[in-house]
Order: sequence, then C-alpha cells, then structure tokens
Amino acid sequence: MKAKTLAMLTVAVVVTAPAQARELRFVTEPFPPYTYAADGRAAGPMVDVLHAACTRLAWRCDIEVLPWRRALGMAQRAEVDGIFTVVDSPERRQYFHVSPPVIEGRYVLFARAGSGLLYSGDAQVLSGRTVGAYGPSATALTLEALIDGVPRVRSEIEPDNRTVLRKLAAGRYGEDGAALANEAVAQLLMKEDNLNNLQPAGLVKVFGYSYGLSRQNVDLAAAQGFAKALYELCRSGRTAELLKPYGLPPSPCLR
Repeated sequence: MKAKTLAMLTVAVVVTAPAQARELRFVTEPFPPYTYAADGRAAGPMVDVLHAACTRLAWRCDIEVLPWRRALGMAQRAEVDGIFTVVDSPERRQYFHVSPPVIEGRYVLFARAGSGLLYSGDAQVLSGRTVGAYGPSATALTLEALIDGVPRVRSEIEPDNRTVLRKLAAGRYGEDGAALANEAVAQLLMKEDNLNNLQPAGLVKVFGYSYGLSRQNVDLAAAQGFAKALYELCRSGRTAELLKPYGLPPSPCLR
C-alpha cells in the first residue's frame, strides 16, 4: 500500500510540473515615469507589472534598459523575446504579439505660454506651425496621422522627449511651434528642467501602453497565456495596486 501511494505521488509531481516554464529576455528604454534604470536594474510600473505576470506564469523574465532605437531594432530582429513600452498599432503587430494595455496614457499638444494655440479636435489649428515629437515611436505615428491633410505644417522628429521640450521652450520650432508628447512624461521633464514657459494646448488621444512579444520567438499559445495573466492581474485589482505608488492610472481590463 505504501509503495502504491509513493508511485501515485511521483506521477502527480511529473504531471503538475511547470511544463510551460520559460526564460524570456525583454528590453525597454529609459522612459520615466514608466520605465527607467535604478541601481543598474530595470524599474518602474511597467517593470513591476511584467514581473507580476511572469511570476504568475512561472516564467523567468530578464529585462535590460537600452536606448530605444537599439532596443526596437533588437526586438524586431528577434534578438530578444519582448519589448516595452509599446502602443498597439499595425506597425507593432507586424513584429509582435501586442499584449492588452496595462497603463493608460494621454498624448497632449504643448505650446509656449502665450502662443494662443488651443486644440479641441480640429487639426487645422496646426496649419503653418512646426510640431516636434519623439521618434521612432507611437508618438511620432500619432503626429503623422494628426497632421495628415493639414497644409503648411512641418513635423520635427527628435531622438528623445527631453530634446523636443527643450527645443519648444527655446523657440526652436518658432514662436508658434508646438510639441506632441505623453502628458506624464512631459510633466516630469518640464519639472526636472524648469521649463516654466510651456503649457498644455489640448488632448489628442487616450491610449494604453502594452508589451510586445516577438512573433518569431514566442508562439501564439504563450502570448495568449501572457495576455490572460495580465487580464487576471487587472481584474483582481493587483495592477492598480502596483501602479498606485506611481500615481498612474491602469488601462481598462481587456483580454
């Protein structure tokens, strides 16, 4: 009887072992307040939620913080298994399984104080202006769509958000220049750099930040399992709990 029980226990252990356990390598960028390096390690709300999802799936997920262009190139070449932060778009879906959104963000137009720019849905107010944005990024893609068909508008794509805001503040885009940026990112940079002559000029888009899993390295079943883990974290309130210290709102819970 004792031998039979031992055999049954042995079988049970084999059956319930984490057959789907994986080791995945992610890359991200210095993109505070969402992602950044602290004491040589990746940190921030997107990192915290990713670790929670990977723990739920019994995955080992390593994260490296790199300049965005390098990170994106590596991810598109499938040299790593995942990347964040990304915004769901046809361009991103070409290379990645895009996860449900985790954190809600807002793209806002900014202008110099006193410029008179006020955007309320009609992009024609940007006619004749120069508008800066960070790229290659979802911000740049959003700007491209926003100014499509607007006459005499010029876009300036910069290597980072700090450059965009500093140039706008210094009048490098002209007295009537503008910039499109993530609201939370812009507010943080404006505070750090004492850019007191900039002001919001209108909300352009509400969106969500997601993770991208390499289509070459991660199969559909694993991507669906990851999406389910994020959904469960969201529905349980765990995602909101992880984001609360950062003062950032979670995206709606989507499968």
